[in-house]
Amino acid sequence: MLILISILLMSIFIVLFHKQIKRHSNIFYIISGIIAIGFVLYFELNLSSKVPNDINKYVVSIFSRSAVSTALFTIVMYTGALNKKMNITKKLLSIRGELSIIACILTLGHNVLYGITNFAILFTNPTSFTWLKLIASIISVVLITIMLPLMITSFPSVRKRIPFKKWKAIQRFAYVFYGLIYAHVMCLYIPKIQGGRLFDVLIYTLIFGGYFVARIYKFVRDKEIKVKSKLSLSPNV
Repeated sequence: MLILISILLMSIFIVLFHKQIKRHSNIFYIISGIIAIGFVLYFELNLSSKVPNDINKYVVSIFSRSAVSTALFTIVMYTGALNKKMNITKKLLSIRGELSIIACILTLGHNVLYGITNFAILFTNPTSFTWLKLIASIISVVLITIMLPLMITSFPSVRKRIPFKKWKAIQRFAYVFYGLIYAHVMCLYIPKIQGGRLFDVLIYTLIFGGYFVARIYKFVRDKEIKVKSKLSLSPNV
């Protein structure tokens, strides 16, 4: 449920502020960093116990549980699967890097908040985890390892210093990153299906399954267009 709310909120946010995000990206990065530090301190200082549960669940948790950052990653990944000629795609492509960086900053806050406990256990007493929780924790480490280079190379100042082919090769790891996000969520939610997580499992499966189907379709279609273009340019024999 939180992911749907977050996708809706982030869609509205992008529609309202896409120009500002492009022009003043550093301000949005700073705000994202403040939010990330804020929700880490919020839970570490146990302020959540002094706030109504609904605020914790529907306001704070959409950031702390990485729903907002996942929503941003969802929008970013679907942008790559949409027709580039569409106006909405052009707008999203113009701020795709900025949205990725914002999502990464918020995700780092999530990693710190949950990593304080889970990473400590992973590296000191991994056998205390259930096998799915263990896999989820290992995936988290891999996700961070992939995410940091993706984040750093999304900054224009860094991108300009990297040869295009090398930059493109790094960015292709985004596909692995998206797949691992889904795997991470499934490892956490599947054991909780009986506790009411079935809807979340179905939603995440539709979101990520739909993306990979759309991406494969776009890949095949683009390849066919290139082949037809080459044939049309070839001299008649």
